[in-house]
Amino acid sequence: MHPKITPEMKLGMKEFEKTMFMLNVAPNRNNLDQFALQGDLTPAPLDELAWFLPAYLSNDFNLFFIFAPNIDNHWAISCSQVQIKDGNQITAMSETVSTGIGLNAINELSPSSAIELIAYLKTLEVNGLGYFDEHIGKDQK
Repeated sequence: MHPKITPEMKLGMKEFEKTMFMLNVAPNRNNLDQFALQGDLTPAPLDELAWFLPAYLSNDFNLFFIFAPNIDNHWAISCSQVQIKDGNQITAMSETVSTGIGLNAINELSPSSAIELIAYLKTLEVNGLGYFDEHIGKDQK
């Protein structure tokens, strides 16, 4: 019997790029601690609806997780490349891309960081907050 190949096992592969991390629970001011990264980093408001969380920060590449109802009005975690000035001023954000594209980009720069982020998402999954979906993004641009 062969083990099931799960989406996150495809990290670094082209086919992983369509993977989205879908949320069962939308973040809000009352449950942000459930979405904490590394114990104390919680999502911050991006606007009236969406939230953001720094996922990977370096001198030349910054990626944020964006928590928003951006897949057919279903909540998901997508990724946005961010430009930061003076250490904490966001000067530009890219359009969001799938979770898989974002994690693959990080994997190119720092495989250990990508694995840590997979572990974060797997923790959310184990806690019933979301799940990896390889199929929902196939019809998205």
